[in-house]
Amino acid sequence: MYICQNNLIKKAMNKINFMKVASLSAVIAISSCTTEVTDPCSVNAPADYSFLISGNSTVVYGGQTQRLQMASELGNALSDGATTEAALKGMFDHQAGGTDFTGAGLNASTKQIKSKTAGKQDATVQLQIQSKIEGWFTDFATNVAPAITAGTSAASGVAGMAGNRELNAKGFEYDQFVAKSLIGGLCLDQVVNGYLSASKIGDAVDNITRDASVDDNSTAMEHHWDEGFGYIYGVDSDITTDEIDTDGLLGKYLNKYEDHRATVYNAFKLGRQAIVDNCSLVRDAQAQIIKETLSKVVALRAESYLREAAGADALSPDYFHALSEGYGFILSLQFTYTADGMPYFTNSEVNTMLTSLEAGNGFWDRTPAELITMADQINAVTML
Repeated sequence: MYICQNNLIKKAMNKINFMKVASLSAVIAISSCTTEVTDPCSVNAPADYSFLISGNSTVVYGGQTQRLQMASELGNALSDGATTEAALKGMFDHQAGGTDFTGAGLNASTKQIKSKTAGKQDATVQLQIQSKIEGWFTDFATNVAPAITAGTSAASGVAGMAGNRELNAKGFEYDQFVAKSLIGGLCLDQVVNGYLSASKIGDAVDNITRDASVDDNSTAMEHHWDEGFGYIYGVDSDITTDEIDTDGLLGKYLNKYEDHRATVYNAFKLGRQAIVDNCSLVRDAQAQIIKETLSKVVALRAESYLREAAGADALSPDYFHALSEGYGFILSLQFTYTADGMPYFTNSEVNTMLTSLEAGNGFWDRTPAELITMADQINAVTML
């Protein structure tokens, strides 16, 4: 077996279907390499996501847990008629010592959601998405919240209630807009474009230094991997199995696909062990598996909710709810990561789809045919 750990082999590995990589027992031959070795490393994943030094866990992702908890409270506030714009923006752009969360622990936290939302995109895209979300906050507090309090019935051009759904004048359900947009803009972006990127787990990252007073004695590379894990499993009460038993953001929807759920969990375990064992090939292969599988989940949900909305009773609460979820997942498509390192859809392509959904009186004007066409478009690109 010939192994050459340079850019040539990295390019070769990028061409492998990583979903089929179970081990590195296959022969990788690079003509310019002359060093013959036998299987450079054999990595065995632990039974669960548990990694110890001297009997103590080295796994820590408290910041990710706090951000998922903040997102949960933010979502709840977007269905409450008493919510103010200041409170919504305070939850999003949290500053330590703020008072917008119900728990003192979150109020005292130095973490926030806004700075991490689209945080791995260029400054223009990041500002665009953050501004869009804050615009939703303004509309909710100014128009939707008073309509909730007044018991106004939603109608085309009129904010109000449709069953138990709180809609703006265009039929947008903002708690769903925000939650599903954060699935991509916060969780997926931070995992696939951030913590599992070369800048965080590449060979140049420190995987030697340990300090018991910092990050639970983990190395920088181990900690970065764990932080990526935290954006999926950060509020899960039991990480000894692949099943995610507590509602989060991306983790909630990963849990709906049993095969994908197992694939991601197993890849996180094997990749983390590969870091411990200093095996970069296994580490990088598992990172790619995670990136592609999580991206598939987002694409599947975007398509599914469009079809669900198309099949719902016209202008029913279920229709508005499903299409609002679909809108957020479509926004999230720009953060996906495919085999070639590109998203399924660019920011520009995503914005074109969102603009078409917003056109005219928004969701009040959409037809089943339009939604099916868009779902087919997503399917044609993702081929899922």
